[in-house]
Amino acid sequence: MLRSQIEHCATPVWYSHFRPITFDTLFVHLTPDFLAYLSAAGVVLPPSLIPSHQNPQQQDSSDSEVDEEEWEETPQATQPDFPDLEEKVRQAIERLGGEVFIKLNWSAPRDVSWMLHDNSLCCRTPLDVILLLKGSEFIQHDLNQAFMECSDGIAQTPTGGFVLTIRRFQSITPAGEFRCFVRGNNLIAVSQRNHRQFLASIPSDRINILNDIQHFFFNYIQGKFPDPDFVFDVYRAGPRHVMLVDFNPFCRVTDPLLFTWEELCAITPGPQPVFKIVESQESIKGHPYGANRVPQDIVSINNQQDINDFVSMFNNGKFAEESDDDDL
Repeated sequence: MLRSQIEHCATPVWYSHFRPITFDTLFVHLTPDFLAYLSAAGVVLPPSLIPSHQNPQQQDSSDSEVDEEEWEETPQATQPDFPDLEEKVRQAIERLGGEVFIKLNWSAPRDVSWMLHDNSLCCRTPLDVILLLKGSEFIQHDLNQAFMECSDGIAQTPTGGFVLTIRRFQSITPAGEFRCFVRGNNLIAVSQRNHRQFLASIPSDRINILNDIQHFFFNYIQGKFPDPDFVFDVYRAGPRHVMLVDFNPFCRVTDPLLFTWEELCAITPGPQPVFKIVESQESIKGHPYGANRVPQDIVSINNQQDINDFVSMFNNGKFAEESDDDDL
């Protein structure tokens, strides 16, 4: 696999060419100091994002002298400060209607959706954005391992640098999500995107779904992406209404979902792509991000929970210690 194949799949690279058929998106270039913050261990939030009643430096004066002495003696991590970034993110959220979905150049923080109170990855504030970026292993992969399988270079910084991708949020029905595999500029296979859920509406409409995806590919995708082999995700909102979601490289770093990579490489292009869906409840596998789900002891946390308690639990390794046994 070549670096160019990975680069071509970065949203900031392909967006301008496919803008009419995808979701509205804005970009914020990330500075070296913020990238270093994302890569550093632990969670220390910028002070401007912590409500004043949650700032430990503004504790009630009635606290005991012992508590004050203990607080003064406790070493505090340096709080980061990114006012320019916060303002750009805030403006982007406002321009996109107040609710957004975020990712870096390639990956979205799907593994930490539990960090937001509605478990939807819908961000409404810069705090939401920074929490997801900071907590996600998928984001760390973008930062440190995006090119690790490439044969022509191991430098991890993409051309143009790392970019925060901010997209208009849209509630998506799982029955409308599909992953499409292209080899030699031929659509060879399509998989149900949510491959761990039986969705009864898909089998009954499979012919129309495949026809709509093929029509979309022939009219808007085929011959327009720079590589002959690639993967793209779509959302079918309804009959003859298909939108582009993302591109991925045609290689093992991309999840083949209901296929195996051996199957995909052996398919001979024909008039119809191979279409795989979850046919029954009995064929469902485990949750795709089971190892990343929220521990049982914080299920009751709501959006009024003291953010300092949450950060303290994270930094002290409480989640990591208990997640193996107490995952939902």
